[in-house]
Amino acid sequence: MLAVDDIPCAMMVTDAQGHVLRINAELLQIVGGCESDWRGRSMEHLLPPASLLFAQCYIFPMLHHEQRVKELYLQLVGADGATVPVMLNATRRPAAPGSEASIVWAVFVALERSRFEAELIRARADAESLAARLAASSEQVERLNRELSERARRVELRNQELSELSLTDPLTGLKNRRALELSVHAWQPAAGQPCVGALLLVDVDHFKRVNDSCGHAEGDRVLVALAQRLRACARTTDLVVRLGGEEFVLWLPGADDRVAQYVAGRLHQGVRELHTPLGALSVSVGLTVWHGPAAGDLLSSLLRSADKALYEAKTGGRDRTVCAAPLPELAQS
Repeated sequence: MLAVDDIPCAMMVTDAQGHVLRINAELLQIVGGCESDWRGRSMEHLLPPASLLFAQCYIFPMLHHEQRVKELYLQLVGADGATVPVMLNATRRPAAPGSEASIVWAVFVALERSRFEAELIRARADAESLAARLAASSEQVERLNRELSERARRVELRNQELSELSLTDPLTGLKNRRALELSVHAWQPAAGQPCVGALLLVDVDHFKRVNDSCGHAEGDRVLVALAQRLRACARTTDLVVRLGGEEFVLWLPGADDRVAQYVAGRLHQGVRELHTPLGALSVSVGLTVWHGPAAGDLLSSLLRSADKALYEAKTGGRDRTVCAAPLPELAQS
């Protein structure tokens, strides 16, 4: 196995909060000390104030939502106390069973220091100005603390808004496929062994006729109304997702065959109460239920199984639910 000191660039490994787990010789040549000195310390000791603020407000949120950052420029505090301009790549590794998530950082010293000269001058001026204001009075310190807290709160709120937008279908307000993937992935280790859950793949019958005859605006209205009805028919613990076009998914964690059939029946009854200019609305449903250990790519297998059942519902006359066969292949994943 390749040791960290054999890697031909400066690198380190931290936990998800930025505490150093490993640091190699290349990086120690920049920041000084030995690995035992740094192990367990927060990487905030490696960063000057401007870079620390950038890491807190941008790098760590990006790693949380996107799992990686690339080609970011900032500074480290060198062994002699001077700032060192670097380019940084980082990847967040998900937690393995029995361990916590970690972040791998690759650091490259920037050779063209002139590109950072203006930024370094501004950062030094900002640091000196901040130091002067902090030293002025306790009242100013309290005001600055309030400003920083409010700024952090706004950043957190904005991150939450961006995260919510990235998981939401803009037309119907339902969750999207990415939200479904996250929900099933989070459910698997928490469900216990063995576990049970059901997935309903829902497709609007003859929806193309609505778009072709009444226009896409009417089609969008029908999809929004259907989304509201699906939410009303689902349990409070269920997740309703727009998969794309006129396809929807209901993810029912903890639901067995009986519960899934009950929800599907409510769904058909509720949808038939909706009308378009062409008449009453109906849907076809492919239903699949999983019993067993939550292993492997469970969602992909459930969707494939439900899709086959949905095809049978369509070819069998529509406006019905077809239950898929069990999924024995997952039990050995």
